[in-house]
Amino acid sequence: MADVSSIFMKRYLVLLGNNPPFFTNKGYTIEQFAADLGTNRSYASRFVNKELGVTFSTLLNKLRLAHFIRQKSERPDATIGDLAKECGFNNAFSFRRAFRQEYGTTPSEYFK
Repeated sequence: MADVSSIFMKRYLVLLGNNPPFFTNKGYTIEQFAADLGTNRSYASRFVNKELGVTFSTLLNKLRLAHFIRQKSERPDATIGDLAKECGFNNAFSFRRAFRQEYGTTPSEYFK
């Protein structure tokens, strides 16, 4: 899968550069990701697991959280809830849970 992985990686990096980024779509699925990579669900999932070292849902959360932190730094007056929604989280609970899991603290404490 080495050659295919490098193709997928190039396509993945292009996706990351899209504006808005693919992961900000609240309903973004592994099937959509696979279509964006030009493959099927199984190969897309295998690529994420093996090459990126995480599950698809974990990848989305990590990308969304990093985007959230960038956005909050650039727009400090924006509310945490509004930014979380803009970054693709469905609700405040899933955002807070993902944030605490990734950074070991709440968003409010992180930005103090």
